Amino acid sequence: MSKYLLDKFMRLVNADELAEHAYVRDPAGFVAAWEEREAQPLSADERDALARRDYGKLYALGAHPFLLWSFTEAVWVPEVPRDELVRDFKARTAAVGYPDFTT
Repeated sequence: MSKYLLDKFMRLVNADELAEHAYVRDPAGFVAAWEEREAQPLSADERDALARRDYGKLYALGAHPFLLWSFTEAVWVPEVPRDELVRDFKARTAAVGYPDFTT
């Protein structure tokens, strides 16, 4: 598992509007293409969490919490109303506790 790769992926989606739209349109396809381009494999859990846009799982895997929130907001709003997303994000991350965020 590479927390660095998770953070790098989220940073790309946060910083590049075209990447964000491509990821939202086809998360699994975008993850596969990114992983091939990086030539560094993600773990199966990381790949699955990114392909499903599963912010609770990404948090549990140690994704950086600041990057994770902006990533989550970018890829779920307006599909999910922001206030609903905030409540769910808080509940799902609180259930995990404090994972090891060091890279």
